[in-house]
Amino acid sequence: MKVSVDKEVVTIAPQELKDLVTSLLEKVGVPREQGTMVAEVMVNADLKGVESHGVRWLDIYLKRIQSGSVKAVTDLKVVKEKAGLLLVDAQGGLGQVAFTLAIEMAIAKARTAGVCAVGVRNTNHCGALGFYTELATKANMAAMAMTNSTPLMAPWGGVTLSIGTNPISFGVPTQGDPVILDMATSASARGKVFLAAQKGYKLPDGVALNKDGEPTTDPKAALEGILLPVGGPKGYGLSLIIDIMAGIMTGSNFGQGITSLYGDLAKAQDIGHFAVLVNIEDFMEIDDFFAGMQRSRSELKSSKLAKGFTEIFLPGEIEANTLRQRTEKGAVLPLATWNVLEGWAKKFAIL
Repeated sequence: MKVSVDKEVVTIAPQELKDLVTSLLEKVGVPREQGTMVAEVMVNADLKGVESHGVRWLDIYLKRIQSGSVKAVTDLKVVKEKAGLLLVDAQGGLGQVAFTLAIEMAIAKARTAGVCAVGVRNTNHCGALGFYTELATKANMAAMAMTNSTPLMAPWGGVTLSIGTNPISFGVPTQGDPVILDMATSASARGKVFLAAQKGYKLPDGVALNKDGEPTTDPKAALEGILLPVGGPKGYGLSLIIDIMAGIMTGSNFGQGITSLYGDLAKAQDIGHFAVLVNIEDFMEIDDFFAGMQRSRSELKSSKLAKGFTEIFLPGEIEANTLRQRTEKGAVLPLATWNVLEGWAKKFAIL
């Protein structure tokens, strides 16, 4: 395995990184096919420059699998099924495996029914949501996906941790790169705050409060305190709706009932995922849709630039550009993340 180290950054061939992640998961009992699914989701995030949702998560996954709170084998069970509806139980398995399989099943249903709503209960952290909406766009479908998470935010006006940074993603196909919106409902994803603490960076104003409810730019204080919702009460409201749709409606844990991912490692989180897929070709000819998307893109790109900007980007475009560059030149990881992976590899005698 060839690894290039430059100060605090490590570069590694994407396939070698995927193989390493898969092999580490195999060592704790994950079947190779399912480990490959997990590796695909995580490495894809790093290749897109979204390192907050990349292979840095593997450390806690391995610990939770070893503790028994995450099942090594993901056995997806169908709970309810109709023409355009699917509810599945991950039975405590890996979120990436459960949501990937659920989206693939939903794609098949949407091809016939035109639309499919799919819920996943008793599942775990699934990584970057944009991976799943992009998976739907490859089948010429528009998609919305969401998941709930550990309560790291307070209700608007409060200081008690009661709701997660619950992310949401939308994906729409085009003849080129799909339009992918993937966002946390907090002013900053917790993963980005974690990386800021790891790298010694300050947070922007308006991102977090410390444990005493006071504004802070210290990421370590933020991790011990409260993350603020994006857009104030709007972000709080959106997070609540996601908790209802992905948590309450799927029969999963929600709100304060979700244990901390880094807390009691032996206690299952049992969170939920929810997605809606729409088969565009049941609404209009796909070529006409693509023509409309191209017109929209051209109009947006031709906008007069505001001061300080050099180009207009569509959601997901920067990540798609980074993906192409890193696929060719190598995945880029913080040295601290690589050191953790290397530690696990040495422990299991892989390296």
